Amino acid sequence: MNKTRIIFSILLLLISCLLHAQNRISLSNRNPIYMEMLSGFSTGAPKQIITDDSQWLNYTTIVQESDPSISISIQLVSGTIPNGLELQVEAVPYKGMSKSRTGIPSGKMRVTNMPRVLINNIGTCYTGTGRYEGHQLIFSYKINDYSKLKSGTSTIYVQYTITQ
Repeated sequence: MNKTRIIFSILLLLISCLLHAQNRISLSNRNPIYMEMLSGFSTGAPKQIITDDSQWLNYTTIVQESDPSISISIQLVSGTIPNGLELQVEAVPYKGMSKSRTGIPSGKMRVTNMPRVLINNIGTCYTGTGRYEGHQLIFSYKINDYSKLKSGTSTIYVQYTITQ
């Protein structure tokens, strides 16, 4: 009887936790990414790409069978991408120990002030936390027009949104 009561209490607690769980998203490194262009670029040179792959996207989601799957989108929310450059992002397929339904990356895409789906078809899962768990993000600045580049510093902010 006591053993049954303990198991029932644990199940009640687990169900309570699941009902109150929220879908969560986090980055392994919340520090700014610095992408520096060195001098030596010139007009007419082949298009140059500057990359950073230090960020990992982690998430925890709970999806009921009757609910639609979850997606994660990205968008530029503050700042301006300098003239002559295009900011792109790519989420690498999931890496880690999870056996649950992690999402499918949408491929390399341009980051704009309109939300774009970065990862879709996410079911109930836990990707882990920190680096080397989840989806590695590869940001790249593609130089489209050398003649429009100006020296200086530009700060932009991107936002990740998890939706169902």
